[in-house]
Amino acid sequence: MIQEIHEHTVDLSLLPEKSNILDLGCRGFLFTNYFRDLGHNVVAVDIDDFPNQDYHKLAVSDSDGTCSIVHTHDVNGKYIKDGGDLRKMTIDSFSKMVGVEKWDLIKIDIEGSEIGILKNSTHPLAKQVSVEFHAHCVPSQTKEELDSLLNYLSRFYDIHNREWKSMHGAGQNYWDVLLISK
Repeated sequence: MIQEIHEHTVDLSLLPEKSNILDLGCRGFLFTNYFRDLGHNVVAVDIDDFPNQDYHKLAVSDSDGTCSIVHTHDVNGKYIKDGGDLRKMTIDSFSKMVGVEKWDLIKIDIEGSEIGILKNSTHPLAKQVSVEFHAHCVPSQTKEELDSLLNYLSRFYDIHNREWKSMHGAGQNYWDVLLISK
């Protein structure tokens, strides 16, 4: 049963009880709390400070190291660049750190870093991956580059919602792509 949960499409029928869910870009905690309330094991990650919230303050990226936050005119449009004092990790490194061998669902909403993660990871990352791309945050990202990435990912996943459209006043993008492992 494919359903939209707080602007991110998932197939709820593919989630076993007590699923391991990784929420990258947990800002607002709506997605995180929805699945926690259903009894799932949700590990939340964001680059910002959220006092009194259960999450990891770091960046998940295509490499391990450190980064800094780039602020834009859009308060929700922050992204990372190399250098700085914020820890960054690959999904593999982060998964080992938190002791999760297999993710049932990964939501990726991280303002431009999703393409690097998806290009440089071993696939499939999870049974399903819900991705909001952010080509508008990284000027070097183009529709052609995202199309090439999605074509590559189609070897490992069935791709749902591959629709290039305008949303959030930020222009054209693939705003809600669901990758389901083959």
